[in-house]
Amino acid sequence: MTYLNMQCRGCGETKVRQFLDLGDQPHCNRLIPPEMADKREPHFPLHVGFCETCTMVQIDYTIPKEDMFSNYPYVSGTTKTLTAHFKETAERLAKTYGLNADSLVVDIGSNDGTWLKQYQPLGIKVHGVEPAANVVELALSDGVPTTCKFFNKETAAEVREKYGPASLVTAAGVFFHLEELHSVIEGVKLLLKDDGVFVVQAIYLGGMVDNIAFDQVYHEHLVYYTLNSIESLFARHGLEVFDASLVPIHGGSIEVHVAPKGQRPVKDSVVMMRHTEAKKGYGRLETYEAFAANVWQLRDDLLALLRKYNEAGKSVYAFGAPAKGATLLNSFGIGPDLVAFATERNPIKVGRLMPGSRIPIIDEKGQRPDAFLVLAWNFIDEFVARETAYLEAGGEFIVPVPKLRVIGRDKT
Repeated sequence: MTYLNMQCRGCGETKVRQFLDLGDQPHCNRLIPPEMADKREPHFPLHVGFCETCTMVQIDYTIPKEDMFSNYPYVSGTTKTLTAHFKETAERLAKTYGLNADSLVVDIGSNDGTWLKQYQPLGIKVHGVEPAANVVELALSDGVPTTCKFFNKETAAEVREKYGPASLVTAAGVFFHLEELHSVIEGVKLLLKDDGVFVVQAIYLGGMVDNIAFDQVYHEHLVYYTLNSIESLFARHGLEVFDASLVPIHGGSIEVHVAPKGQRPVKDSVVMMRHTEAKKGYGRLETYEAFAANVWQLRDDLLALLRKYNEAGKSVYAFGAPAKGATLLNSFGIGPDLVAFATERNPIKVGRLMPGSRIPIIDEKGQRPDAFLVLAWNFIDEFVARETAYLEAGGEFIVPVPKLRVIGRDKT
């Protein structure tokens, strides 16, 4: 077992042990235009390690944030599932913290403003901070005030000066992206009112381990949180997690509520989750070594299944072209020989090729294959409901995570 050549992104120590090597991979969201199909894009190491000091799991290589997020193909409002999740969360947080017309909610990495839009019917002031100019345009056109910058301590000071302190700061699907992690946390502290709360939703490392969801690992996701590791991170900045829960979005996410240490009583939910994590071994390297072994077993099983379809003359396309799909395809060596196309409803992606694998992305309204490999498996329930006619006509969904299975008229 080797140590990665890095300082831990959380605690700064150097004892980060590698447990999973996914090789060199391209930036997962840098889709390839057709005219560049014959040129190899840059590849970067994708190694995953465990910090023996603070238990944070992380990758070692950082692609500069400006290269990854200044123009972004992912749009939050694409799926009904995520929009409904944000609506429920906004209503719940507004009620829990008594938000009203005098309150300001600031969302970090606000994308097209889908989450912030859920607060507006409640009469609550909102402001987004998002570095991708293309999705900021979408947010502004939908009436969501948004600053087009990376969030850090300096940006937080600007937002506070212009719009005042925030009653609630939120970060969903972004808190593991942060190259300037510690500056972001200091920015949150600066931006919050004295009694304000910071709420984070992030893909839960425990769920990744339980579900073999290794495809959540890609260069945009620099760190992977358990309650223990995120508590350790916040403690370094005088902050404390006082409430914690698991929410089902994105295949399982952790939601933590954070305030200055001692400001709010720590709830039983935090104590219970600490106990569960200790029992499941999420603070031990051996747990992640076993996870890595399960990843390679999944590779062998999925490749065998896809080859059976190929040998039987059955066509297989990918259903969706998400970032996590690039990790799965490139880690397992799956290309157009086994998966001919990827179908998408996001027009930003259609007409391009998936990075690395070079699978062409086509409009999902086009031709239908014998089976779909569902790369965006975290939205499988929505997809099954949407594609009832396809499945009843004999089509099939191959779902790799959390357990490799086939969904179809005669299969479940």
